[in-house]
Amino acid sequence: MSLLPAGAALGIGPIGQESAPLRRKLVAILRRLIETGRLPAGQRLIEKDLCSELAVSRTVLREALRELEVDGLLVAGARGLSVAVLGRAEAENIYAVRAALEALVARQFCRRADSAAIAALDATLGALHRAYEAGTLGSMLDAKLDFYRTLCAGAGNPVARDLLDRLNARISLLRARSLADPARKHASLAEIDALMEALRRRDEDRAAVLAERHVAEAARTALGPPPSNPLNDPETHQ
Repeated sequence: MSLLPAGAALGIGPIGQESAPLRRKLVAILRRLIETGRLPAGQRLIEKDLCSELAVSRTVLREALRELEVDGLLVAGARGLSVAVLGRAEAENIYAVRAALEALVARQFCRRADSAAIAALDATLGALHRAYEAGTLGSMLDAKLDFYRTLCAGAGNPVARDLLDRLNARISLLRARSLADPARKHASLAEIDALMEALRRRDEDRAAVLAERHVAEAARTALGPPPSNPLNDPETHQ
């Protein structure tokens, strides 16, 4: 049954050509450049230069930049967009929220995951080990993302997946710093292996504790010790 009178129009005009696939690809490229530090924190983005190098229209580029701005990876200033600079307090809050979310997802996985979900998570763990052995930052980030997305799928919690994707994007540079530490890489894999064992046994209390501990250790490496002198805190100079 039509909700509009006969002959009435919505007045919104024709739908333009779909540009979403190109925008998604562009967003992924720019996100990776930010994650790996090739576009460092504070770097100003010049639309003309980006359009030329990436061979895309200004319209599509602006759509991609707008999406990254919504995700908190870019910030608008008097001279245009630049890569966001993450203050210590904000980073600590992001890690704290991430720890709570991952603990929740670990509990839900223990309660809800079937044998196929456990096998799928095991497969992503194997891929994670191979990525860490290869030592390529991009591959490690992708493998960790795949592991946690599979964990969320087995937990039946797509909301947590979306939130974790956004949180991890915000701290991408800090995660890269953590993964670049050889000692932290080995410790990280050991922590995830222990978490996987608890998930297999459906020990939700232990899985939740291990999930929180893994994030806390990553935060400790990424952030380092808190500043002893407020004058040395980068946040006070922003």
